[in-house]
Amino acid sequence: MKKLLAFIITNSISLFLVSSLLSGIYIKDVKTIVLLSLILGLLNATVKPILKFLSLPINILSLGLFTLIVNGFVFNLAFSLIPGAGISNFFTAVIASILFGIINGFVESILNGK
Repeated sequence: MKKLLAFIITNSISLFLVSSLLSGIYIKDVKTIVLLSLILGLLNATVKPILKFLSLPINILSLGLFTLIVNGFVFNLAFSLIPGAGISNFFTAVIASILFGIINGFVESILNGK
C-alpha cells in the first residue's frame, strides 16, 4: 500500500511539473492529476509492453528511438481517456513523456532520500 501511495504521489508531482512547463498540456485540478497518474500507471503496465513487443523490428532499426514514439502514444492515450485533461498534439505528448521520465526520476530520488 505504501508503494502504491508513493507511486501516485511521485507521478502526480511529476505530471503537475510537466503541465506547468509545457503550454500544450491542460490538467483541470488535483483530482484529475491523481486520476491521470493512476491511468498512466495502468497503461504503462498493460498497453506499453504490448506496443513495445509489436514495434520491436522498427525499434531495432531505429536503435531504440521508436520507444519515444511509443511513450508519446501511451501518454497521449492517457490524456485522451481522462475528462479534464488535454494535450494539444502528438509532438507535445512525446516531449511531455520525455520530460515526465526525467522529472519522475528526480522526484523519486528526492522522496527516497538518495
